[in-house]
Amino acid sequence: MQGKRWLVWAIVIVGGISIMSLLGSQMGGALDDEHTRMRLVYLVGLLVLIGGSLFVRLRYDTGRTISQLAIWVAIFAGLILVYSFRFEFGALGDRLRGELMPLDGRLEGPTSISYPVAENGHFLVRATLDGVPIDFTVDTGATEIVLSPRAAERLGFDLDRLSFTKVAQTANGLVRGAPIEIGELTLGPIVMRNLPATVNEADMPDSLLGMEFLHRLRAWRVENGRLTLEQ
Repeated sequence: MQGKRWLVWAIVIVGGISIMSLLGSQMGGALDDEHTRMRLVYLVGLLVLIGGSLFVRLRYDTGRTISQLAIWVAIFAGLILVYSFRFEFGALGDRLRGELMPLDGRLEGPTSISYPVAENGHFLVRATLDGVPIDFTVDTGATEIVLSPRAAERLGFDLDRLSFTKVAQTANGLVRGAPIEIGELTLGPIVMRNLPATVNEADMPDSLLGMEFLHRLRAWRVENGRLTLEQ
């Protein structure tokens, strides 16, 4: 019995020291704050109280008490470990999401996002226009932001009320378009407002993000099969 009591104390002390060491290494200069130190003292007192109560339980069920204590110490240590690497886990989650959902992109920084090249050799992205998700093909050969008729209808435009007064020469011949304005375009961390755009009169498989969009970026580049956009 006496040996098991010392085992409990050893677990409490080792667990407490481990937790305190992890907290100290993560909080750094924050321990200079009096309020933070008081919270730390409270935590130590709580650990001591829990350790004392365990001695009472030892008189009734020693084996279960020791195993439960070890489990709780492992849980607390695991939670602190996860918290310590929260930024790394967040970056890993963004990378996995970018690979599983390529149209949503992968965050590369607070103001940059990247997209993999699609099987058709183009870069496909999913932007949010005035709260509505719209899929685009990034096209450096297009001068404007061009919406397909279906995308325009999703945004609430009545095609019968639009004026298709713009004429452009494309590889498929002359096409007509209607000038509109997009209130807000969001692409990951990139946000642009009051963007001029054109609704294509003829149907098209995808809307296009042309140079009108790219010129407003701080930088954009294609490297190793990825398109990176930075605002």
